[in-house]
Amino acid sequence: MERHLIALDLDGTLLDNNQQISEFTKETLRKVQDLGHLVVIATGRPYHASIDYFYEVGMTGPLITDNGGNIREPLNPDFQIVIDGIPTWVAHQIFVYSKPYLESAFYSYGDHVYSYKYLDRLHSIFMGSQKAKIVHCDFLEYNHTPTGMIYLIDKSFKQSFENHLINDFGDYVNFRLWGEDTKHGIYEIYKRGSSKLSGIRWVQRHNQIKDENVMAFGDGLNDIEMLQGVAQGYAMPNGELEAKHAAKAVIEFTNQEDGVAKFLKNYFKI
Repeated sequence: MERHLIALDLDGTLLDNNQQISEFTKETLRKVQDLGHLVVIATGRPYHASIDYFYEVGMTGPLITDNGGNIREPLNPDFQIVIDGIPTWVAHQIFVYSKPYLESAFYSYGDHVYSYKYLDRLHSIFMGSQKAKIVHCDFLEYNHTPTGMIYLIDKSFKQSFENHLINDFGDYVNFRLWGEDTKHGIYEIYKRGSSKLSGIRWVQRHNQIKDENVMAFGDGLNDIEMLQGVAQGYAMPNGELEAKHAAKAVIEFTNQEDGVAKFLKNYFKI
């Protein structure tokens, strides 16, 4: 069988609901790699909240984090890290405009998390249980190019905030509304054109893998581009409805049932 690229989301896909990877799944992924295929993580988590899973599975190639904004090869000291971040001046202006209505915000850069009015609840939703060094700051203090920013915005300001992103910075950023409660909306802001799909395409070109041999598995809203964009995009049965609609198919078993591993075991006849 020709070499395949298999891109795996973490939360809700590869990980169970306790953020664990079963021994069966780890063993299956290693066997897939032993057949010569390239297994990679493609996650919205930052690098520091993903690297332990990379080593736990025994992956050997690239690691795609920050929704495609950061690509590294942890085992290759000569690899030039690929960063696709929001321009500093854009990040600063968005922060200044929304600051009076901002309940909390953070972004990851390098191995740290930079937070304004830090909320552990918000951090845990997007980064899981991993704890990086948190730098409490006003975002104007640093000239970073963040690969993604999480903003918790006062609900009364939602429409103005969205209009600002679309009308003033639509050439530079995209955004997703992840959810809302009675008081706030939670937004993810990321560089226009940057996604898990763009990260997968980079890895695919770098490793000269044919389009028809690219597979992706995901469950969330940030998986939609990659599920639509690759030849074989598979959604989890426990995933968001939008992700299922974007995928070529929905696999049989959930993340709690080793769904990805069972699919790959059958597909590659392990």
